[in-house]
Amino acid sequence: MTETAARKRGPIEGIRVLDFTRVLSGPSCTRILSDLGADVIKIEPPEGDLSRRLGYRRAGMSSYYMQQNCGKRNVSIDLKTRKGQELARRLSARCDVLVENFRPGVMESLGLGPDDLLSQNPRLIYCAISGFGRTGPWSGRRAFAGIAHATTGILHRQAAATNREPTDSVLAVGDTVAGVQSVVAILAALYERERSGHGQLIDMAMHDALLAIQEAANFYLFPDHGSDTDFLCAWVYRCGEEHVVIPHDPRAYWKELTDAMERPDLLTDSRYDTFEKRSRCLEELEAHVQAWVAGFACADEVVAALDARGLPGARLMRLGEALDWEQTRARNMTPAVDDRSGRRTRVLNTPYRFSRSRAGVRGRPAFRGEHNREVLSELLDLGRREIEELERDGVISSRIPRHNAGKPPNRDYS
Repeated sequence: MTETAARKRGPIEGIRVLDFTRVLSGPSCTRILSDLGADVIKIEPPEGDLSRRLGYRRAGMSSYYMQQNCGKRNVSIDLKTRKGQELARRLSARCDVLVENFRPGVMESLGLGPDDLLSQNPRLIYCAISGFGRTGPWSGRRAFAGIAHATTGILHRQAAATNREPTDSVLAVGDTVAGVQSVVAILAALYERERSGHGQLIDMAMHDALLAIQEAANFYLFPDHGSDTDFLCAWVYRCGEEHVVIPHDPRAYWKELTDAMERPDLLTDSRYDTFEKRSRCLEELEAHVQAWVAGFACADEVVAALDARGLPGARLMRLGEALDWEQTRARNMTPAVDDRSGRRTRVLNTPYRFSRSRAGVRGRPAFRGEHNREVLSELLDLGRREIEELERDGVISSRIPRHNAGKPPNRDYS
């Protein structure tokens, strides 16, 4: 392969993924796999993915669904029917990876559990994402991101940092972290398969995925014990009507901060001359930094002053500002895609950048069942009459708006 051809290919091109996921944890995982070059085939029920009804809608396509499902092919199968289950089994035999995010036991009840599918396709990587995993006393419980935020200390730490009553995070961190962790596990399992020739089950719990990124856990796991409040400081300071983030703990970076503030007297002050002393008066340290920040006309001036000293800092931005920020655009993090209404809409891009391979949004979002005929004929060699019979029996179905009917299927991976 030429260097030019390699740059046009995704790093995992040739991998086929069967996607039984909905809403966020699973779809975020398979969206990353698609961005990396995999052929992702989303299996959607007749009632549709819940996310199709979330966010703004245009021509029958929701903004929420677009973000998580661009570039995937779509087959709509009624898995409550025997024929639908058989179709899903046959499709899984032609895939490298299967991802689902039902509660443990749901896929087994459909005859699509890991034991069933790995027995017919021993090379299959079966990734099951759930709230609490397939073992343990909470394994059968339903869970959303907010539940994992509660069971992993995220909400408590957030409340402690602001000295306020707990409130759930504005980000579905539990979902998206579980999605990314699942991608890591899938890629590792694919690499292991190259050596062993065998697939395996990946049991991914949202609770585990979120707990694993808790850097403050060391305060509890360390033999001398401690408190995660030892690690909390404001880091956010007010400058007029704006805020600036200075991610330096004053206890550990007091010299750097006093240099930036041009306050050598604070560095040599006997009240602050050891880490232990500074730890006992953290609020005083932060008050000194706050007074310095307040002396600037705007947050950007504070950031410039910090940068001149080689220190990090940033103006606190709203999400809308962040999406239009010059750095965001320079990194092509919000490319425009066909939103299926005849217009183009920006979506979030992958954060992965490779020197030889290509990664990123690989096409427009699909309507429910848009690729029924394409996938079933391509993978299962079904003829037109067999597919029409499945449609008449309600085993497969589609919902494609009239203005898109008859147009080529979603294979625009430019």
